[in-house]
Amino acid sequence: MKITQYSLCEAYDQHLVILTNTLFNDVESILVAPIQSQTERLLIKGLQIPVLIDGTNYYVDLLDIATISKKNIRPVANSYLAEYRTAIKAGLDLLIDGF
Repeated sequence: MKITQYSLCEAYDQHLVILTNTLFNDVESILVAPIQSQTERLLIKGLQIPVLIDGTNYYVDLLDIATISKKNIRPVANSYLAEYRTAIKAGLDLLIDGF
């Protein structure tokens, strides 16, 4: 299975979303953000993006992005967060460009 941008994957017993544009397939490291279970806690608007996966509430935690080796990533079948692309991109812009 191919790793694509905004797809859900696993590494080190953690669910992650791929942030790197995977058109550049010859890179060794991929930028990812963890997917966390959403509890009653308040999220930081724009930086912790709420997502719904298989009927369960989670969030993409852009405050905890990391780069990991592509060889450690295992894709999760039929899991793609493209519908949250705009919110994730806006959060990355906020994080990189400043507050």
